[in-house]
Amino acid sequence: MGLPSDRSRLRIFLLMGQSNMAGYGCVLPENPWQPGDRDPMPGVLALGGQCTLKFSLPRGWTRWRPAAHPLHLNQRSAGFGLALPFAARLREAMPETMVGLIPCAWGGAPIDRLGPGSPLYKNAVRRARIAEKSGTLAGVLWHQGESDAESDALAPAHAGKLAGLMGSLRGDLGVPELPFLIGDLGDFGDEKRKAASVARRVMVREGLRRVAEEDPHAAFVESRGLGGVDSVHFGREALVEFGRRYAERFLGM
Repeated sequence: MGLPSDRSRLRIFLLMGQSNMAGYGCVLPENPWQPGDRDPMPGVLALGGQCTLKFSLPRGWTRWRPAAHPLHLNQRSAGFGLALPFAARLREAMPETMVGLIPCAWGGAPIDRLGPGSPLYKNAVRRARIAEKSGTLAGVLWHQGESDAESDALAPAHAGKLAGLMGSLRGDLGVPELPFLIGDLGDFGDEKRKAASVARRVMVREGLRRVAEEDPHAAFVESRGLGGVDSVHFGREALVEFGRRYAERFLGM
């Protein structure tokens, strides 16, 4: 599958966040892979060259490949994710369009490991600029906050850091109106948490919603009713629906 001759036909999205964006579905035995899950998706490409938490240099070639699960190839915990269901719904709505995905998420990463100055951020900017030679930057799929919700110090600052990251990324890429699709954390697992943990999680979730509502080029993606395989991670079926919800919010922007 080659690149389109008309670069406007390739819509490119950065995948940013932690494990739920990197893809945690089908990692556990009770949430298995289904037939076809690992097959490349027609009309969808993924860009290689993601780095590690410590070094921004690409691991592997920074080039397009047919997109298939898992998208984040340098993380053992990565499995089935929401990005390909997102791309499938976009292609249903816009069949003439190809979708390019840039995997930039990292399981367990607090927002400070993703923001300006971090290796993951520098790598994401570099690869986005390379990707722009083949298509047009169309948006960022963001799902992160679980790690910050575990800290009394990090949770209150999370929303401000996210808003700052969004502004920095748009500025560094020269796309001031770059859409951000911000997903809610799961609404499951609170029955197993202590009250202080629940309060921090609520704080982060409210901040995600507030940042999306206050930014004219962002949208909040609801997680209501989606199930988890533990207290943090969505399962395969939930990620299929979540990806479609991300796509519907993008199509409605």
